[in-house]
This record gives sequence, C-alpha cells and structure tokens, in this order.
Amino acid sequence: MDYLQLLNDIKMKSDHEAKVLADSYGINLSVQEIRALRPLIDEISFHWLFTGVPESFIAKVKSAVGEKKGEELFRQYLDMI
Repeated sequence: MDYLQLLNDIKMKSDHEAKVLADSYGINLSVQEIRALRPLIDEISFHWLFTGVPESFIAKVKSAVGEKKGEELFRQYLDMI
C-alpha cells in the first residue's frame, strides 16, 4: 500500500470519495471522522517509520475519533507496515 498516496487522496478528495477510498482499504471511517482526521494529516512525518508514532499524535487521533476507534486505527497501521 502506498501510504503517502492514500493520505494525500484522503486529504484532497471529497468526503464521500475519501470514505469510499478508506473503505476499499478496509478502514472504516465515517465522514465526520474523516473531517476530524484531515487536519492531522499535515502533522504526519516520514521519520515515524524509523522512530515510531509519537504518543502525542496518537492522543490527537484518539481525541478526533474516540479512544476505541483510535486504537483500532493504530492497530491497522501496525498490521500494514
């Protein structure tokens, strides 16, 4: 999976298109969750592949989509890398 392309597409596409795209990757997000996550996309760093995702960013994701969904998204991310 090309993560950079996926993130760019979610950022640039309409809400509906982003939801369809996320669904196609098995990532279940509502339109409201997509809207909440979009501002965080700009904070993502390539360096995290080597250093790990900072707890502060994980907390922001959980704040945006809820504790349970945040954990689920992080688990899916770890399974994909």
